[in-house]
Amino acid sequence: MLGALLVQFGRLGEGFKTYYPLTVRFSNASGLLKGSDVLLAGARIGKVAGGPRLVREGGGGVAVPLKIYDYVKVPEGTKFTVGSSGLLGDRFVVVTPPHGQPKAYLPPNAYVDGTRETGIDDLTREGGALVSDLRGTVQKLNQETLSSENMQNLKSSMEHLNQATSALAESSKKLDGVIEQADSTMTSAKKAADTLQNAIGDTRKVLRSATQGKGLVATLLNNQQLADDLHALISNLRAHGVLFYRDTAATTQAKPPEQTKPSRQSRGR
Repeated sequence: MLGALLVQFGRLGEGFKTYYPLTVRFSNASGLLKGSDVLLAGARIGKVAGGPRLVREGGGGVAVPLKIYDYVKVPEGTKFTVGSSGLLGDRFVVVTPPHGQPKAYLPPNAYVDGTRETGIDDLTREGGALVSDLRGTVQKLNQETLSSENMQNLKSSMEHLNQATSALAESSKKLDGVIEQADSTMTSAKKAADTLQNAIGDTRKVLRSATQGKGLVATLLNNQQLADDLHALISNLRAHGVLFYRDTAATTQAKPPEQTKPSRQSRGR
């Protein structure tokens, strides 16, 4: 029983299993060694049959031979990736089948392309390139943007801006005084307009009372006979006085004007 358990669960049992070969080409397979696991959804379905071999055709890279259990069928379009158990852990090959129902499977001795996950080496390389770019940017910023000439121009611009701000503040103070004077002028004009409106209203009331009321002014304006009599009285007083008053104005008005006869012209003999 102990021997059967060792054969079943140990490396010794792999010698009794049958495989079919696959070859995967990676652009970078560093850390991938002979005997590394081939995993499908976390389950071991094979192993790396040998170390990576250089490929000079088709863009270069390395070819990694795999041994897949004969009872495992790998669909076409499956993605082969070099993964790791951690940033510095062991490398293995991850098999990710496509979604949906597979239409065909990879035959034995098939040659497929694979990809590689980003590891600590890739992060270090990208970080180094980023640091280099950052250094170049800082150097260019110091030499061009933050040069002494540009800093002097910036200082002059700030001084001019400060002067313009001070002048604007002074102008604002003067403008406040002008606005206050204009406000007081508008207030006085409004009061004068209100007074004029009241005077016009009072005049309209006086005229309405004079023309439509019952006083002497309304009677003189509306009764023509009374106006004529008053005119005749004043004329008699001026002509004869109070003691020798006579009503000659009425007689003069009643008497028709005499017509002058044309003079005869004498003829000379």
